[in-house]
Amino acid sequence: MQRDALKWDIRHRENPIPTRPLELLKTHIAKARVGKALDIACGMGRNSKFMRDCGFCVDSVDVSSYAISSLQGEKGINAQCVDLDTFKIPPCSYDLICKSYFLERRLFPYMIEGLKKDGILVFETFVQSNVELHNAFARDSAHLLRKNELLRAFLDLEVLFYEEALIVRSKDSGLALVARLVAQKSD
Repeated sequence: MQRDALKWDIRHRENPIPTRPLELLKTHIAKARVGKALDIACGMGRNSKFMRDCGFCVDSVDVSSYAISSLQGEKGINAQCVDLDTFKIPPCSYDLICKSYFLERRLFPYMIEGLKKDGILVFETFVQSNVELHNAFARDSAHLLRKNELLRAFLDLEVLFYEEALIVRSKDSGLALVARLVAQKSD
């Protein structure tokens, strides 16, 4: 955790961080019942602040103490610095869970269990492409989803939206392959 925390502290301090919320979240937030939300690997809080502004009480978690400190004192946001390698989501706790551009497969079942009945999951991250230039900036393919992996991982939920598409990276205007999922817990 220490090495990850340091890496992310530096990245958040030195790189321009997007301030606009995830477009996927903006498009689908109305599907969620307003209540409690979780932002996993929240970074500087762009999605947390958007969910809060839409009426949610947000638990925001990240390994970076630098990022979490930027959210301390934000009304409606409970910011916690946690080790995402060991983090567990309490069962049946959230009306909305958002996870963007961070991949920890171990959390997949916890995300499903963490949703309340009719809870919504919004998930977007990079996918490994056959075209090397479209593999974002991940040096290790373990940080990239395989084709259709995200879809298969959440088939216990009702899939409301899924796509794998090329996007333009804001960092360098290159293309990257991403998977986008919106799903609902129906049981």
